[in-house]
Amino acid sequence: MNTNAARVQRRLARVVALRPGEERALAWSFAYFFCLLAGYYVLRPLRDEMGIAGGVRNLQWLFTASFVAMLAAVPVYGAMVARLPRRRFIPLVYHFFVANIGIFWVLLTFDVAQVQVARVFFVWISVFNLFAVSVFWSYMADLFTSEQGKRLFGFIAAGGSAGALLGPVLTMGLALPLGPVNLLLVSALLLELAVLCVRRLEQAPVSFPSAARTSAAPRVHT
Repeated sequence: MNTNAARVQRRLARVVALRPGEERALAWSFAYFFCLLAGYYVLRPLRDEMGIAGGVRNLQWLFTASFVAMLAAVPVYGAMVARLPRRRFIPLVYHFFVANIGIFWVLLTFDVAQVQVARVFFVWISVFNLFAVSVFWSYMADLFTSEQGKRLFGFIAAGGSAGALLGPVLTMGLALPLGPVNLLLVSALLLELAVLCVRRLEQAPVSFPSAARTSAAPRVHT
């Protein structure tokens, strides 16, 4: 273990029950959830604004549409999980959401069907929140054993909490100089950073203690 890795492990060991070989995966998982929720919470104030732009009287219908859209997306999600390996599926999901954000940015920047786009965005962000976070925790459950999850998931979840705090701060600080619509680009950047964290995680396999190897169920790696 090099000096930097040893220093990181000592610092992490102060706040989490860390074992040798887990520090890199833990740090990248923390950063992944941090970027993911920071990106979502940058968008969340825009969702409220879009709900108003779409018509306050239509909010109940927008919530219903969000529920229906999530139900419709579940089979598609299940089919993709069954057919694609993890290393392709996870970046593909987030790149898809980034592409969606880019489309919304173009439409809102050029005032194309503003009311209709606002309504679609309101529904879309509910689907995005559900599946982006679901993909994250599914990945964590696949990456770590049950024993490791009990020790490490609290710290990883704290990364999401930190991101949820940073997102509104970025929104408040950047809304005026950039404009509300351009916050979409900030969110897209944070999602791309989350994808980078996923790629680093794939290159930083978790070292499993011997006790975890013998007690844990067989793991399928894709």
